[in-house]
Order: sequence, then structure tokens, then C-alpha cells
Amino acid sequence: MSDIRGINPDPFMNLLLKKVVYSFSLAMFLYSCTKEVSLETGAASGNASGILTDSIGQCKKATINGTYYINSDLVDTNFVVVNVNFTALGKYLIYSDTVNGMWFIDSGYVLSTGAKTIKLKGKGRPLTAGTTDFKTYFGNSACGFSLLIGGPNNGSSTSSYCPTNANGWIRYQLKPGFDFGAGMVLDTFRASISPIPFIHQGKTYFKYQTTPTLDTLSVTGRNSAGEYWSLGTPEFDYLYLYDTVANNAEYIYLKDNVIPGTPNATWETAIVRAGTIQSGVLFLGNARLRITVTNIDLNGNYLGATFTNIIKVKREMLFTPDGTSSAEQTLLVADIYYAKGIGMIEQVLYSPNTPNNIIQRIVINGYKGL
Repeated sequence: MSDIRGINPDPFMNLLLKKVVYSFSLAMFLYSCTKEVSLETGAASGNASGILTDSIGQCKKATINGTYYINSDLVDTNFVVVNVNFTALGKYLIYSDTVNGMWFIDSGYVLSTGAKTIKLKGKGRPLTAGTTDFKTYFGNSACGFSLLIGGPNNGSSTSSYCPTNANGWIRYQLKPGFDFGAGMVLDTFRASISPIPFIHQGKTYFKYQTTPTLDTLSVTGRNSAGEYWSLGTPEFDYLYLYDTVANNAEYIYLKDNVIPGTPNATWETAIVRAGTIQSGVLFLGNARLRITVTNIDLNGNYLGATFTNIIKVKREMLFTPDGTSSAEQTLLVADIYYAKGIGMIEQVLYSPNTPNNIIQRIVINGYKGL
């Protein structure tokens, strides 16, 4: 009896027992892996159907996860969450187009209908910096999303606060949009850098030409003193508020090497003759700007990414109406944010008496080629 305690005397039976146990374990594993598909869906080979839009055909905003850098392979944390309304069960494939060396994709089985979120895994390696626009596809529906490819200087090729690369562009969103009447509202525009600079007073100016409004902002790159110049009326970037202006002014609109609170952090432009309508009456007078660097080295979240080295500037629109007893007035104020390598990323316009009542906001909505 002592020879057989705990020992199977038949090696063949021992081998058979192992095979039975292994087969049973494998069957249980396969059953657990296929149970939801084969039993709950009822047809593993069926295809799911649905749409990426809501009931009125509007795309819902995708959620971007991860950081994206030039020449860096996408990893597990690089994914996009999209909204899907499934109308039939089965296998699904949701994917994006391939842009700038990257694409997003996911496949699987859906076990119930209705609104769901699906994580599309990022693949590939970004080739160039800036904003990259994608389209995602499921069945006969398509929706878009954009993400920012970073790198040195917030993804720009320059450390200047005014990029001058020919044909580079920045897209802005207007809040609220410009209402032209007859149902025409402009809520986005794009400013593209003209490939043809011009010389004025010994300075080289570059035109930022807007579409679809065809306005022009003329600015210089950085000079050795850390100054950036503008040639135009003493108002705000892309916002023109005087009803008449007799002549343009050449003035410094930004300094990137001053300390807030010091005398050099505040300066004023030359005076130009201008007119503004108040209470239905046109007043003529002297106009100028007071510009102050209030903050440096700020961070801010734009385009789903963190922008660094932001300079905040306060721009006050000053006006003295004609008349011996008239005093200089502050008509409007704007806080303007400039990011290194990008330029203006946000402009917030408000009344000097009610700073919390925002009149107009311009926010960066994309960029490329800077």
C-alpha cells in the first residue's frame, strides 16, 4: 500500500487525465471568450450599423487623448474617443483617414444598440507640426476632428512671437460671430502669411491676409531689441472700430523681453486723427493706444494642448474728442495673448468699466506651416 499512495499506477491513465483536464480548460477558455458574441449577439458574423452623428445629423465633439510630437511614434495613450449611435448589433469597424503620417482605428463587436463611445487607437508617426484635420468613418457617416502636433516652440519652426513663413496660416474662431445681416454670420476666419513682404521706414513687414474677409494685418518679425511692430490703425488685431481714420500709425505692439511692472512694460503709440460714433453722433478727435505687458511665461490650454511661454498684453483704445474741455477717454480694452512660435492665440475685448462683460473674443482654432 505504501507503494501506491498518491501515485497513479497506470501512466496511460495519467496522460489521459491530463488531456481531459487540458481539453476542458481550453473549452472553458474559448467559451468565455466567445460567449458574449455567439450567445448574446446571436450572430457573430453579422455586421453592426449606426451613425457618427446625432438625430439631426450633427457631429458630436471627439475627445483627444495624449500628446503628439513630430517624429514620435504614437503609443497607447494616443487615442480619440468618438460618439456612435448603433442601430444594429454585430461587428464594427470605425477608422480615420491617414493624414500627416497618422491614423486612428478600432474594431470589435457591439452587443446592444444606442449611443456609445468608442476609443480609436492612434497609429503611425506625425511628420509635421501644427494642426492636423481628420475624418472618421463608420458605415455611410463621417465626422471630423483636429489635433495639434507639437514640438519646440509650441510646434512652430521659430522662437519668434510673430512667425513669418510664407503661406503659413492661423485659423481663428469668433465669439460671437460677425453678423453681416440676411442670415450671414462669420464665426471663423483664417489669416495666411503673404509670401511677398514689403519695406516701410526701413522695417520689413509681413502681411497676414484674412479669408474670407480679405483684411490685412501688417506686422514685423522680432528685432534685436525684442520688439514687434505693426503698421495700421490704433485699434485691435482683426477688429476695426473707428468709423474714420485719417492715417496709419507705425507702432510697437509687443515686447518679448520686458518685466511686467517696470517702466519699459508700458508704452503708447503715436496719435492719429480718427472719428467714432457715440449715441448716433460722429465725434472727431485724436486716437492712440496704450499697451502694457502684464504677464509673461504663462501656460494655457488651446486646441486640446498646453501652450507655453505665453505673453499677456493689455491694449487700451484711447480717444480725445475735439473741444477745449474734452478729456481723453478709454473707449475699449483688450487682453491679448501671444504664444512663442505662434503669435496671437486669443484676444478678449471688453469695456473698461465692465471687464467681466466680454464684447468679442477671438480664439485660435488651428494653425499650420508656422
